[in-house]
Amino acid sequence: MITIAVANQKGGEGKTTTSLNLAMGLARRNLKTLLIDMDPQANSTGIFLNPETVDKDLSHLFQNATGLKDIIVPIYNDCLWIAPSSLRLAEMETVSVNSVEAPYILRDSLAAIGKDFEFVIIDCPPSLSIFTVNSLVASNFVLIPLQAEKFSMDGIMGLQQTISSIKKRINPDLEILGALITQLKPQTLLTKTILPVLGKYFRIFEHTISDGVAVGESHLAKKSVFDYNRSSRQSQEYEGFIEEVLVELKK
Repeated sequence: MITIAVANQKGGEGKTTTSLNLAMGLARRNLKTLLIDMDPQANSTGIFLNPETVDKDLSHLFQNATGLKDIIVPIYNDCLWIAPSSLRLAEMETVSVNSVEAPYILRDSLAAIGKDFEFVIIDCPPSLSIFTVNSLVASNFVLIPLQAEKFSMDGIMGLQQTISSIKKRINPDLEILGALITQLKPQTLLTKTILPVLGKYFRIFEHTISDGVAVGESHLAKKSVFDYNRSSRQSQEYEGFIEEVLVELKK
């Protein structure tokens, strides 16, 4: 089982979009995939389910009330499952952070179902909260979606420090898979200036996701970009990105 945390402490970088489309793209390749919505805003959950009517969600896991196997539900044939979130998860942060076992809750629960999935994709919250820490402790790789903008770069240092600390103290196998540039405007001077700088910090995927309407419209339609408009430019870009990820993981 390969577990990938999709993380960036800054919001609006394409984290949820990348999480759900990466998970769907893997499932469309008949790779059994679990999407974990670790964000209390529950945006990934909301694409596939109604967070307000879900019987059990990740808040129950952090209450030690149940395991992941009792939370996950199938959403695409038998190849894509989701561990849903809700606003109730936010209430668990202050409770969980006081526990010695807090950073290991997700990792330990994944161990019980790891043989059931080939991939686990974790949509992390836009913060360095206990939920992001749980995600990094449980993961093999970190994928960082970001825009080619100055403010995107400003938030990278904090995430880098968190990853380095967790790698040193808790999860020595954690690696940065790379950075995916989203909402790209390729002809702007800012993009041409910042991309070489970003490349000094991380491996930058060759495939990028361009700025366009298909992604936003797919969210409104509550579909992946593949199901909404398979011929759209963004759909093709995500397909290329997923193939690049699979090649990278085979190295």
